[in-house]
Amino acid sequence: MSGKTAAVLCGIFALFVFIQAHGQTKVDHGKSAESRGYVNVNGTVYYIDTFTVHRDEAKVECEARNMSLISFHQTPEKFDYTVSWLFTYGYEWDWMWTGALKEVNSSVWIWEPTGEEFSYFRWGPDQPSVNDDSIRTCMDFNSRSAGWDDDDCEQYLLGFICE
Repeated sequence: MSGKTAAVLCGIFALFVFIQAHGQTKVDHGKSAESRGYVNVNGTVYYIDTFTVHRDEAKVECEARNMSLISFHQTPEKFDYTVSWLFTYGYEWDWMWTGALKEVNSSVWIWEPTGEEFSYFRWGPDQPSVNDDSIRTCMDFNSRSAGWDDDDCEQYLLGFICE
């Protein structure tokens, strides 16, 4: 492993935290609410919040901080580092919203923070699973599936990462 890769993995280690879930969540591990806030990883500031919310609420929380939901469009390796860290440090069941979505009656996925369309996917097993074009679909992930998951943006309450 190169020094740069090790540094990134160490930085990612500092990035993710979990608190007790509320409402309808994919998984509830009952961890405490004390672990949310800003972290600086290799010169990049992130805001981590595992207090579970609907995807649009997560977007608003990020925007209130002059940030946006995490995106993996610039470097695919960023996703690999993220899930590797989550899995390694026991967060394999924790779900996080991303900045990717597919609007109602559309077949096009975009990274909402930039408006960039994309056609490269890292779907997890049995994904994508939402086959109803009348549903606004948002992307989330966890490290156990090691891939992306599509979900109704209004159905689940998940944690989120702002960048």
